[in-house]
Amino acid sequence: MSIFASFRCCAIASCVTFLALAVSPSDVSRVHAQQVIVDSSGNDGLDWYDPGELIVGDEYAAATPRLSLEVPVERFRRGFYQGSEVSAGHVFGLGDRAGGLNQTFFESRISVGVPLGSLKNILAVSPFFRFDFADGPIEIDVPETLYSTGVTLLQRKEWSERCSTTVLLTPSVRSDFSTGENAFRLFGLGMVNWQISPRWNVALGAVYFDRSDLSVLPVVGATWTPRPWCKLDLTMPRPRLSYRLWKDGGVAEAWAFIGGQLGGNTWAVSRDDGSHDELTIGDLRLLFGYEVLRKGNRGLLVEGGYAFNRSIEYERQDVEIDLDDALFLQAGWKF
Repeated sequence: MSIFASFRCCAIASCVTFLALAVSPSDVSRVHAQQVIVDSSGNDGLDWYDPGELIVGDEYAAATPRLSLEVPVERFRRGFYQGSEVSAGHVFGLGDRAGGLNQTFFESRISVGVPLGSLKNILAVSPFFRFDFADGPIEIDVPETLYSTGVTLLQRKEWSERCSTTVLLTPSVRSDFSTGENAFRLFGLGMVNWQISPRWNVALGAVYFDRSDLSVLPVVGATWTPRPWCKLDLTMPRPRLSYRLWKDGGVAEAWAFIGGQLGGNTWAVSRDDGSHDELTIGDLRLLFGYEVLRKGNRGLLVEGGYAFNRSIEYERQDVEIDLDDALFLQAGWKF
């Protein structure tokens, strides 16, 4: 059985497991986890209830078991500074086609929140800097170091209880820093979300990659949340199946997931002969991950998986080279 066939079997098994968990009777803790109970003793009602007995007058009454309440974890901080993030990863080529290609990246970013008229309308601004190191191939010249620097602008606005919009723009410079010709790139995303029921959300929009091999793709799909700890996101081009492993009230929670995504980017580079060109490295990815979300835009993310349909392309000389499949591992830390 090939590696890809093995991943496909794992994906099918994960979907079957997810459906079984979603429709099966939930255990006692998860039933009560959806009920917000007011603690008259002064607790804020967001964390835990201790087991034991409470004194009510001269009689004893059983207390609510120690249960985590279904309170969302706030993904923002109440202030201008919204946190920082560092991430890194490596792609391990599984063959030597075209001489093989391994890739390593490091990225850092900082985020701030800018009110647009009110605190309910915030623009998230995130400057970033990223290095990509390429090891190979030998059949064609590829710069050893590629750079990406810019700023991500994100705004999400709720127009009603059911309708919201998301707009994301990332103007950046992607280059080997030896040429500025065609180095400016603009990634963009616009999406409308409709909450048609407590369990179903649909999305429609478009994403602009500004890559030499890929321009615009539609964003279309639906998200099904049969339980607060199960989510199936069928929104293309980044579908995902998620299952929550644990939750500590509104303080923190952890999720495991499986999904797919488009990988790669386009950079402006100088060739060995001195000419300027546009280099695109691309792939498709099947990934597995673990993410811890903590209050105040903090947390940890680890992803790994299988990259296939890999290629290197030069735009002006119309050169495209296929590469062998690869494994990848990457991690990020928000603090």
